[in-house]
Amino acid sequence: MGSRNPYEPVERRIADAIVPGERLLWAGKAPAGLILRSSDWVNIPLAALFCAFTAFWEKTVLTTPAPAFFRLWGIPFVAAGLYGLVGRFIVESYLRATTYYAVTDQAAYVIRTDRFPIVRRYAGSALDAAQLEPESNGSGNIRFVAVPSPFGQRTWYGGSYAAWSLSTVDAFYSVANVADVYRLVTEAAAGRRATA
Repeated sequence: MGSRNPYEPVERRIADAIVPGERLLWAGKAPAGLILRSSDWVNIPLAALFCAFTAFWEKTVLTTPAPAFFRLWGIPFVAAGLYGLVGRFIVESYLRATTYYAVTDQAAYVIRTDRFPIVRRYAGSALDAAQLEPESNGSGNIRFVAVPSPFGQRTWYGGSYAAWSLSTVDAFYSVANVADVYRLVTEAAAGRRATA
């Protein structure tokens, strides 16, 4: 058997996204399943409290002779509470199932395919600002966009509220051997690859 490129399935998915002339150094796929972040220790209890209050509101107006407006008023809030408690994890897992990562000799890419396609290319100063978040097992995250404070300004990322869900295209999440991938990102920032 000849030598086979271990990134071949991923390369097929991202080949059209990479700028012509760039050389692929590394490719990977976003992790599947549930991912809990450090911000969830605040977000989950707040979402549960919000959900409980809105469910209490709806139960109260449905069991009393309240006007129809009040009966309908709480429904969007119950839906938002359920999304914050459970739905955001399902949506994020679905989006990550079709998310791929790539590092070339000049840039880093986060590519989402399927129903909500997007290509995010980080180059130049965006690579200089990349943050390494290693775990004890050698995996970790490489973040290209600063994490918004849960207590500061709220903005929209990737279609979801920042306090309840981070974008799936602002970082490489749960990458194995993250230090090696981060080294490639820093070399891409310099526009070169080490020969050693």
